[in-house]
Amino acid sequence: MSFILFSSTNNLPVVCKQCDSKTFDIVHGYLQNILAKSNSSPASSHIQALNQDNISISLYYRSVKDEENEFIVCFICDGTALLSPFYHELDKYTDGLAEHLENPEPYLVQWQFNCIEYVLRVVDYFRNDLSPLMYIALSRNNIDILTSNPNSQIVRDTHLFISSCSLKELMYNTSVVFAPCSDPEETVMIDFDNKIVNYESNLFCSKWASQIESEFDAYVVRQKLEDYKIAANEDLNTFRRLLHLAEADHYAFFQGYEFIKLHDNGKILFEMLSHESMVYSLESLENLLNILQKFRLYKESVSLKT
Repeated sequence: MSFILFSSTNNLPVVCKQCDSKTFDIVHGYLQNILAKSNSSPASSHIQALNQDNISISLYYRSVKDEENEFIVCFICDGTALLSPFYHELDKYTDGLAEHLENPEPYLVQWQFNCIEYVLRVVDYFRNDLSPLMYIALSRNNIDILTSNPNSQIVRDTHLFISSCSLKELMYNTSVVFAPCSDPEETVMIDFDNKIVNYESNLFCSKWASQIESEFDAYVVRQKLEDYKIAANEDLNTFRRLLHLAEADHYAFFQGYEFIKLHDNGKILFEMLSHESMVYSLESLENLLNILQKFRLYKESVSLKT
């Protein structure tokens, strides 16, 4: 793990830590090529796998500037440990660098601790309660923190962990779709002092949590969280597609009912589409969901009678 802060003016290093000469030459040469082709610093962030001279590295880089100077920050790790799953964590951390450019080293030296290792701290702290945390991330529930130290590292880590489990980055117009629920009864209590998450979960989240609880590699954990989100998003798209087909096909409606009835994450998928239909005024989708809900309640009542 290493980092380099280059000056955009002359492409020379301002701060370079834990980076051997060969890795430095590879990164420096790559950035020189990028700057030569574009004639400007990379405004957006990028993650690139580089292989050269039997050295494989994963590189994150982005420009950051204050009122007077512009720099390119690079976070580097061995190529076998890809940085791509941590893209949003690194973006957020780089945003914070703008306030530390007068003395960037103390801030930059903590990048691995804050952006990578937090997942292992949360897994270790909530090892038997990861499933509710992952369930919370898929819901729109407000979070109530119960702790004697609200500014502790584990509280910050847990917020970041929940964010990393959320589907926000995979959904369109997410600031609207994932607006917090305004119902005070939908508030989740997390007791950090006693390591208790006072909330439900489901089989879908439990299955994925069980794959993570036994891991001790931050990169493996973070990749599995990405796989978890992709699986949830694919299921949501399947349910959405069935309901769109149901507008003209009664059999597709029944398929949608069966899908949500048998799915381990059915309640969350239904709530996501219900909220989406209200936010975007999708009247036909909202009507289908209302009919589906009534049909589910009817089938449940019949089942109870028999």
